[in-house]
Amino acid sequence: MDSCNISITGKVICLVTNEPIPFANIQLKYNSLGTACDEDGIFQFTNICQKEVDLTISHVGYKTYIHHHDMYHGYPIIYLAPDQYELEGVVVETQQSLGRFKTLASKTLNLEDRQVASATTGDLFSELSGVTTLRTGANVVKPMVHGLHSNRVLLINNEVRHGYQAWGHEHAPEINASDIDNIRLVKGAATVRYGPEALGGVILVDGPPPVFDQSLKSGISTGYETNGRLFFGDLKIGQGSRRLAWNTHINGLKQGDLKAPNYQLTNSGRNEWGWNGSVKWHLPLFDISLYASHINQELGILRGSVMGNFNDFANALKTEPPQFTAPFSYFINTPRQEISHSLYKLKSSAYVGQQEFHALYALQVNERTEFDIRRGMANEIPSLDLKLYSHSFDLSWNYLPRADITSTIGVQLFAQDNDILPGTGTLPFVPNYNSVNAGLYSIHRLDKDQFIYELGMRYDFNQIEVRGRDSFNEIFRDSERRNNATFNLGLLYKMTPKMTFRTNIGSAWRPPKVGELFSFGKHQFVFEYGIWRYAINNSGNISTDQVQNNETKPIKSERGVKWIGAFEIKKPSLLLDFVLYVNFINNFFYTRLYGITNDIRGTFPAYIYQQTTALLYGADMDLSYRHGSNWSSELKIAYLYARDLENDQYFLEMPP
Repeated sequence: MDSCNISITGKVICLVTNEPIPFANIQLKYNSLGTACDEDGIFQFTNICQKEVDLTISHVGYKTYIHHHDMYHGYPIIYLAPDQYELEGVVVETQQSLGRFKTLASKTLNLEDRQVASATTGDLFSELSGVTTLRTGANVVKPMVHGLHSNRVLLINNEVRHGYQAWGHEHAPEINASDIDNIRLVKGAATVRYGPEALGGVILVDGPPPVFDQSLKSGISTGYETNGRLFFGDLKIGQGSRRLAWNTHINGLKQGDLKAPNYQLTNSGRNEWGWNGSVKWHLPLFDISLYASHINQELGILRGSVMGNFNDFANALKTEPPQFTAPFSYFINTPRQEISHSLYKLKSSAYVGQQEFHALYALQVNERTEFDIRRGMANEIPSLDLKLYSHSFDLSWNYLPRADITSTIGVQLFAQDNDILPGTGTLPFVPNYNSVNAGLYSIHRLDKDQFIYELGMRYDFNQIEVRGRDSFNEIFRDSERRNNATFNLGLLYKMTPKMTFRTNIGSAWRPPKVGELFSFGKHQFVFEYGIWRYAINNSGNISTDQVQNNETKPIKSERGVKWIGAFEIKKPSLLLDFVLYVNFINNFFYTRLYGITNDIRGTFPAYIYQQTTALLYGADMDLSYRHGSNWSSELKIAYLYARDLENDQYFLEMPP
């Protein structure tokens, strides 16, 4: 028998309608304790002595269900099946998230019952308020959080920092949309918990977890869309016993040329297939889980976006349809991208008294080949061929110093090895590089009556080593080491059981990335020059002959401070979430249009990287109202204002 300070909170939901079941009865088996759900289907037990109990859940018109629960897996979501329904109930358990900031504003999008197999991941992200998209053609869609994207928005895919080629506008995250069960957006500067680069926020993506106490369950779905004549299909299978559960998912789609109102978008096709699988072994004091996934994509880029000369470029800005427009086809020609991404994760958790220990290792392999329009046999030789290995090591210790204090200490290591594969016949756009980021963080939370106070601190060390070729095809090398400390302070005030106010201020930092420093020349349909690959003379002319470094052209890391305040109302018929934010970023990297350039590969806009001081502020609002059992309304509003303070101008891609 243990000390009687254990609490259990959960929710009861109808398996068919996915609606809460108010006033369901919850009984502790072999015990006299019992309770009932409130009108939102939520129940709570306090002062429980046992670490493992059996919960008996019942309600008139539903099958009675018994769920085995332990204190280490918090907030069970219990699905009751109606009496006439064939299936039994189902329980989804989430592990206690002691290391997450409760004072950070966040928003969750649940995709469990939605058909998303044909959507891109970026399209799903954009359904969250505060998230817009940066599109490069029909298929390359990147999320923007409060105006920031790429290396300033961290993507956490099934608890693993997503390792991909994030330095280009043309690089969308290779995450299979149909594998996603829910998306959670953290809108604050979450650097303390998740590491550098989270200046804009963090997007956490999770697939459906293995479900315990579930008989073999499978599902097949397929569909067709008229635009692009897209068809897709997927298969899902899962099963779980009391201690062991597993699931797997296979899917694929094929899309031809999309269509504008009056013409085909030639070479905008998309082919995609993928799979994932997970298994979890659960013991009272120990968990082990394995997860693996793979996605393979072939993405066409609009043929009319590549111009051969200045006249074609000028005509393309004012002429429809674009050049090279042809009848519908499933064939994907150049220019195109071929990408594959694999993720392998092993996680173990141990529970000792009021303490949790978690260890995670993950390996990611990202392969990207990009094909430009080239002459003759060279047309089928990639102009860019990259292979990126990412290793993640996470260790965390969650403990309770006393009843009202929760603390987390963690260590994170994220290492990448990016190799340019030979045989492209072009000067590499980015150099080979190896990078390592090591971080130590500590998060503490104090619960006092209606208030929650949070404090987070973190220290990071970052190192990057590059090996590339200059404009004369001579080898150059460079090595950069940077470090920084960040903090986070937060307050949550429970004004009433249905009303909450959150405020949080946090610092963030981001070391310069390889693309911002060393990008050189043509990439898909633009020219870009990293900040160390060009110089501007007194006449304003640009020179790209010499590779510079931190001694000849000093560059500082980005450093930002973001304040966010959120007001939330949760009632059975009304949900309101209103957020205000201010984000000040020093040494902000951005691309400036330098002009139009022409070479043997065509005519393209040319951009150069620069640094400035940026101020971004805005507001998000989510409002939904349920008029009755079958009718509801929803309103979303987002506002952004971004300004280059040093040059007193707006930023490209961040219109107010």
